[in-house]
Amino acid sequence: MSEPTPSPAPSSTVPPGPEATPDTRSSWRDLPVEKQIDSWETAVPGSAERMLRQVEADYEHRRWLDRVEVRFRMFGAVLGGTGITGVFWLTKHLVDHDAPAFAAGVFGASVAAFAGLVLRADRRRGP
Repeated sequence: MSEPTPSPAPSSTVPPGPEATPDTRSSWRDLPVEKQIDSWETAVPGSAERMLRQVEADYEHRRWLDRVEVRFRMFGAVLGGTGITGVFWLTKHLVDHDAPAFAAGVFGASVAAFAGLVLRADRRRGP
C-alpha cells in the first residue's frame, strides 16, 4: 500500500483557524484532523466529503435550534407580559369595585404563580 500524498503547504489565503473567534471554535472542533481525513479517505473513498457534509448539516441544525429557542423565548416574554398586564388590570378593576381583599388575593396568587414559573424555567435551563 502506498502512502497518501502529502497536502500542499498552506497559502496566505487560508481561512482563519480555530482560534479565530469564539463562535467558530465549536464548529472547527467538530472537524477531524488532517491525518484522520487522509486515512479515512484511503480506506473508504468519498468518506471525507460525507463527514464534512454531516458536520455542515449538524452546524445548520444547531443554528435552526438556536433560532427556534429565540422565538420561544420571545413568545414567552410576550405571553408573560400579557399575563402580568391582565393581572394588574383585574386587580385594579376589583379595587375600583370595592373588593380590595379579593384583589389582594388575586394579585398575591398571581405573583406567586409567575415567580414559580420563572424559577422553574431558570432551574430547567441550567447554568
